[in-house]
Amino acid sequence: MMRNGMKKKEWFSTGSDLLDLVVGGGKGSGFPSGKIINIVGDKATAKTWIACEIIASSYYKHKEKLKWVYDDCESGFSFDTKRLYGIEIIPIDESKRYKSNTIQDLFCNIRAFLDSLKKNEIGIYVVDSLDGLSSEEIEELADKRYRAYKQGKKLEKGSYKMETAKFLSQEFFRTLADDFEDKNVLLIIISQIRYNIDVLSFEKYTRAGGKALDFYAYAVLWLAKLSTIDVRGNAIGTVIKAKTTKLKAPKPYRECVLSLLFDYGIDNIGSNIDFLYDLRGKRGDLLKASNNIEYEGKQFDRNSLIEYIEACEERVKELTKKVMEKWEKIEESIVVRRKRKYGMD
Repeated sequence: MMRNGMKKKEWFSTGSDLLDLVVGGGKGSGFPSGKIINIVGDKATAKTWIACEIIASSYYKHKEKLKWVYDDCESGFSFDTKRLYGIEIIPIDESKRYKSNTIQDLFCNIRAFLDSLKKNEIGIYVVDSLDGLSSEEIEELADKRYRAYKQGKKLEKGSYKMETAKFLSQEFFRTLADDFEDKNVLLIIISQIRYNIDVLSFEKYTRAGGKALDFYAYAVLWLAKLSTIDVRGNAIGTVIKAKTTKLKAPKPYRECVLSLLFDYGIDNIGSNIDFLYDLRGKRGDLLKASNNIEYEGKQFDRNSLIEYIEACEERVKELTKKVMEKWEKIEESIVVRRKRKYGMD
């Protein structure tokens, strides 16, 4: 325990060394507990995968101390996480699944989850996604419209979007931000956009939650698909660009490129090798250099180097170390070295 009765912060890894560096402000630890984070992207940009990786990596770190809820608001979850990670992230039994229908339902479900946690437990609550939620006001309006239709009447147009935005800003995020700050819990809100992101600019798109989510989120992580990974003409994965557009930590606006394999998850080793040797082009394509890599005095192509490193845990750790050293070297090269403005004699 820390002084003043505050709990020591836990850190939640994303399952990727590079992404941990991006969202941790260069610390390489991932997301801190007690925060609301927002993962944003179009379809096939690994939003759900990253949420699952956070849960899986946290489970194998904390075991039974970790409690989680994956609130499948859109009823779109179909991953076989038992085969991928050895655990059921969403119960196969649908009667045991969480599915909030309105933002008011979600608010109550999150509060109930927080209240259920014991003193020494650590928690993750995933909302997938905020876009799939209605509101009590909107559902009431829909019912009124249908009743008017059955009576042969036309209901005057109405909208409760402003009321929904007010609830999110004044009650939902404000209250939950305070509640999460006092606990070792991470709230992950997944947001869907309707159009493909221009991977060179994350500035033109919006998502559910709007300004309220922008204000209360500790981190906003945008994802964009760069390319598809093919084997003999069949898609087996995607290459993703990830960038923080908001981070309440040092070194925001960092980005990385990740490989995702559909039958495996985030390829941490492969992504690390790509970064260490600059093996991917701007659009995610593998460069010719991937066929001839020198590592520890030996020659490899990319696939054989992945197998070589993966076969030994010490090699995996050494690769992580090399990646962090390169990352810090880049950061060191761009530090602004100016005379301090204040406090200098």
